[in-house]
Amino acid sequence: MVEDIKVLEELNNRLKKNEAVAMVTITDVKGSTPRGIGSVMLVDSSGNLLIGTVGGGILESELKKEAVNCIKRRKSLSVNYKLDDSAVVFNALPMTCGGDISLFIKVFYPREKLIIAGAGHIAEKLSKMAFLLGYAVTVLDNRKERLNKEIFPDIEELIHGNIAKNIKELDVDDNTLIIIVTHGHAFDQDVLEVVLGGKAKYIGMIGSINKIKTCFKNLLEKGFSKEELSKVYTPIGVDLGGESPEEIALSIMAQIQALKYDKEVSHLSNMATKLD
Repeated sequence: MVEDIKVLEELNNRLKKNEAVAMVTITDVKGSTPRGIGSVMLVDSSGNLLIGTVGGGILESELKKEAVNCIKRRKSLSVNYKLDDSAVVFNALPMTCGGDISLFIKVFYPREKLIIAGAGHIAEKLSKMAFLLGYAVTVLDNRKERLNKEIFPDIEELIHGNIAKNIKELDVDDNTLIIIVTHGHAFDQDVLEVVLGGKAKYIGMIGSINKIKTCFKNLLEKGFSKEELSKVYTPIGVDLGGESPEEIALSIMAQIQALKYDKEVSHLSNMATKLD
């Protein structure tokens, strides 16, 4: 019982830090095995054993590798092993126990991070949708009157000040999506300049075709490549129609969800010739 509580406490700590982990649990045993049903261990994305054990040795080493693969694929998995050094079956491990063991690898992956540059009306509606969909949302703006808990009641991180400067300080990794919807064309370009070439898996920017052409022309003159700029989804969103903040926000989240699940949709960025 004490061991189980410690495992759950560590799991909770890792989830609070938005880290990916896998919990490996013995679900069934037959014959002699190192540990019994219900034994658990927690493994991180690098294969480090954080806490707990399912028996140690070769079995645990094999399961740590399997846990890492599950985390990378973001999929949980049931596995079975024959613990017999004389067996010739594919799932045999060279152990003297002689029994059979079944385990379940449950993946807990971090929430995707959604950074919204700008706290206007579109950002307000967008943040509500993103929160409902489980994203960890951050909103940045230089206007105190817009950046508050009355407008963004559920948002975990509201960052006031220079948007381009502050976004540099954020942990932008391959689990991060960035939406640029500031209150000025110059601000949009400044933010895009900072995040281009980074690790974000999605960058979307609002704007008219003329604004986008001007922005891209300026960035090309600053040394950015057409290839880098071509990865920006702008005009942002999918072709749903509508012009209200709610409709634009829905269009943006629809694009993000379609990309997440590899669905074909009519991206507004595909309909525009931005670099000609």
